[in-house]
Amino acid sequence: MSDTNFDVEFCRSQFPPLKNGWRYFENAGGSYVPEPVMNEMWRYMCESQCQPDWPNAPSRAALEQIERSRRLVSTMLNVSPDEIIIGPSTTMNVYVLSHALRPLFSPGDEVIVTNQDHEANGGAWRRLKESGIVVQEWRIDPETGDLKTDDLAALLGEKTRLVCFPHVSNIVGSYNDVAVITKMAHDAGAMVCVDGVATVAHLMPDLAALDVDFYLLSFYKLYGPHQALLYAKRRHIEAAANQNHFFHQNSGAAKLNPGGMNYEACASLAGIVTYLDSIHAAHFATPEQDLRKRTQAVYELFRAQESRLMAPLVDYLGARNDVRLIGRCTADDERRAPTFSVTVRGREPEEIALALADQRIAAGHGHFYGYRCVEALGIDPDKGVLRLSMVHYNTLEEVEHLIGALEKVL
Repeated sequence: MSDTNFDVEFCRSQFPPLKNGWRYFENAGGSYVPEPVMNEMWRYMCESQCQPDWPNAPSRAALEQIERSRRLVSTMLNVSPDEIIIGPSTTMNVYVLSHALRPLFSPGDEVIVTNQDHEANGGAWRRLKESGIVVQEWRIDPETGDLKTDDLAALLGEKTRLVCFPHVSNIVGSYNDVAVITKMAHDAGAMVCVDGVATVAHLMPDLAALDVDFYLLSFYKLYGPHQALLYAKRRHIEAAANQNHFFHQNSGAAKLNPGGMNYEACASLAGIVTYLDSIHAAHFATPEQDLRKRTQAVYELFRAQESRLMAPLVDYLGARNDVRLIGRCTADDERRAPTFSVTVRGREPEEIALALADQRIAAGHGHFYGYRCVEALGIDPDKGVLRLSMVHYNTLEEVEHLIGALEKVL
């Protein structure tokens, strides 16, 4: 945890919606967007709104903006730009990937999925059983919501080809040990596909160090536009079946992105790095030339701030005997993200969310596309949970206001 004093007001000043008088606790559904991202999209659409890479200056400028974003994002993740695919959504990226990998599997081969995942990293893989693939389910502990590696070990076998699991569940909120799970899968001869959508606002993964085969994230959970990223190791891209136009068969990552990307949204991704760099410059006297190191330093600030925010909410929720807190009852940023799903005895999640909205507190309710997870926890998915989620730009005052509002409502 960082000892550097975190200037939350500096961060908040860059997010226009934070001036609207609402206390925003649905960040797991989508974070707000800072001005540098908006500015990059505005600049692209004003200066370079044309098809990129034609032999004229505006077109080449458009391509450079797009490629700059790709370089910056890949550097943050510690991978190569030719190993990332920027598509419309994580759901669509997984759907395309499942079709690209299907020809590599034979009838009787096995794919392991979890019931902790968002449906984006589950549904498309489960459909492979229509092609004769055996789909195994790695199930959560119905009380804690955790995935246990002993249960995975019992499922892994010589026919296992792929293991799909979340870095963080958007319902449970607890971190899974990606490195350990990945090694287990690799030792069994299988690949892994990791859903990091609920992770990247709180922790920037080093994908090279984790050694994952595929990693998913959505930029609108990472202070960006509604676009998503699929990372794939180069050798897997080369082996995958082309999903784009036939003439893209030998076009690298383009083969996994049918129809191409949203140019202006892709160009705006550089603004995420600009925002993170501004935080580094405001908090550290010594400049750091290495982008990856700058990003990690900023994320240490984020995690320390989020741990401070979690502590009073965990204490409050844990002390109520009418509240069930899903996941680990801790403010330890090594063990969980600041995403809290709860149920309240005798009360409907929607009713509580509406009552909080009357006090200008934005919270979500439902199953959040973690339908199987909610059901496995013994909760009616049609009613779901109340979800309260924070990021670094939330404040202790907002958390205290939330606790007071919950006390009044409950």
